[in-house]
Amino acid sequence: MPLSSHRRLAVSTALIAALAGALAPATSASAAPATIRTQTPAPDMAGIVAALESALANGAPGAMARYSGPDGVRTRAVGVRDRETGAAMDTRARFRVGSVSKTFSGVVLLQLVEERRLKLDAPVNTYLEGLLPDDRITVRHLLSHRSGLADYTDAMFNETVPGFEAVRNRVFSYRELLDLSLAEPRTTEPGGAYAYSNTNFVVVGMLIEKLTGRPVADAYQRRIIKPLGLRQTAYVHPDTRIKGTHVRGYLHPDEAGAPLVDSTEQTVSWAQSAGAVISSPADLNTFTSALMRGRLLSPATLEAMTTVTPTDGTNTRFYGLGLRRYDLSCGTRVYGHTGTVQGYYTYAFSTRDGRRSLSALANTSNRGAANTALGGTLEAAFCGKPPVPAPTARSTTPSGPSAHAPRPAERDLPERY
Repeated sequence: MPLSSHRRLAVSTALIAALAGALAPATSASAAPATIRTQTPAPDMAGIVAALESALANGAPGAMARYSGPDGVRTRAVGVRDRETGAAMDTRARFRVGSVSKTFSGVVLLQLVEERRLKLDAPVNTYLEGLLPDDRITVRHLLSHRSGLADYTDAMFNETVPGFEAVRNRVFSYRELLDLSLAEPRTTEPGGAYAYSNTNFVVVGMLIEKLTGRPVADAYQRRIIKPLGLRQTAYVHPDTRIKGTHVRGYLHPDEAGAPLVDSTEQTVSWAQSAGAVISSPADLNTFTSALMRGRLLSPATLEAMTTVTPTDGTNTRFYGLGLRRYDLSCGTRVYGHTGTVQGYYTYAFSTRDGRRSLSALANTSNRGAANTALGGTLEAAFCGKPPVPAPTARSTTPSGPSAHAPRPAERDLPERY
């Protein structure tokens, strides 16, 4: 599908009005006004390195970040991408992006909304008859994590390494994953409070495949990957390999001091449309920037996607439709997603105008302190504020306006550390 078909720049006034009505939120979510225009701070590259080094100090073998903005591209990498060979971390390498995949899935489903193939506030059972036990669960509830469907990964990965090894090479159907969720109690009433659940985006994948008549991989390829020229991005489920130069992932066991588990090769069938995309820093920057610039969705649809509800009590972290929003200390709002899949933590965010983007990776998981440290790249990149370094010999002394202590990372998977 050509990219021009989603620009919508010449769409009629009547169609815009119709879309605005169809996309209006069913509940009073917090809208996302444009970021207040102030002088753009230069990224603190020393601060980004400090965040990456802090991720290493907290258990990651390697970490990297790529910033792109009006003044060009800057990359930084520390540690190794392969513990066995000692190969250095490489910002051109591919890796598993985990729940950043949810934004890919969200974009595809919202494009189908634009094509009037479904409605955001229609019950899911309208399109997948009898699938869910509650007709009140809508498409919007799935995309905003307000369906109340339990996250099946809570039980699946109750024990981190045994849980992973049990599914490493397994191939699930969407229905099998949904049934795991339906066997658990619901978390909220439909349309209630935000409650993150991978199940929501499994059902999103089912909707995409039902409405297009094609595998979700085809939808990603035709609607996002090919139009944007994302040469390092792929959805290869259930293939276990990452082709080409790639980062190897290392999973921390629950037991303190236990050796890391190489988790690179896996089907990621336990996640599929919720977390099985492979990409690179450059491609993620291109994707988040293009999304925010309106190259994939119409203005009305993008407004709906960026209309958010709080995810916690800090009033700084929010969720839209397949999209996170973080309000940084300098007043800048960034949009994108975090990602966790065994052996990989990812951040991929852009400013609302799409002019500045950051992607960051640490090749570990089940190590929340490393994930939190990696999140410090956001303040350094978008606010010019370095993170407070971990109290170890590896930490880099902060430079810039003032150091910023990142909040504990939001979890996309159950973790013990």
